[in-house]
Amino acid sequence: MRILAVILALLLTAPLVRPQESAKPVATRHAAVSAEDAQALRADLQRMKALVQQMQTNLAFVTNTQGPLKHQFELEIEMWQLEIASMERRLGPGSSEEPRK
Repeated sequence: MRILAVILALLLTAPLVRPQESAKPVATRHAAVSAEDAQALRADLQRMKALVQQMQTNLAFVTNTQGPLKHQFELEIEMWQLEIASMERRLGPGSSEEPRK
């Protein structure tokens, strides 16, 4: 019975070790960005910023009586702004004209 408990404990802890080991190569994958990739990413960022601006403009037309819908739009806009900021950080300095909040 004791051996069964030890085997069970080992089986349960094994998956906890694997994700930590596989996380290391992921960080090195994003380290280098080629010049072409950086240019394409800058173009994508500009398009994403324009789309977020359109979303914010459309949000003004959602009435307060549609509370949950309006809140969902606000959350989605914020999520996209965070993604844009993350992409700009990956590109490094000089990737954007103005910082987003």
